[in-house]
Amino acid sequence: MLVIFGSLVVFGLCVLLGDLLLPWDQSTRIGTGAGAGAVIAGVVGAWASSVIGSSSPPAPPAATVPGTSTASGERSVATQDNSGVIVTGDNGTVQR
Repeated sequence: MLVIFGSLVVFGLCVLLGDLLLPWDQSTRIGTGAGAGAVIAGVVGAWASSVIGSSSPPAPPAATVPGTSTASGERSVATQDNSGVIVTGDNGTVQR
């Protein structure tokens, strides 16, 4: 809630400063201030979202466990414990 309020304040300050400081006619000054305020408020919101929503970094991949499948080569596929159909190749036809 604090970030939303802060973003609105920043937006309002940009509009006010644009109206007071820029040398153009009033509608252009307010529009320019509103555009700058929207950009700054968006950056603040994105930053806050990344800070608030950040989680711990993903765990590193586990070491190779005996019995796991590995594949090497340009068109290789490795599966283990798969009960479904796997379609590979360029045209996607199922071969059984």
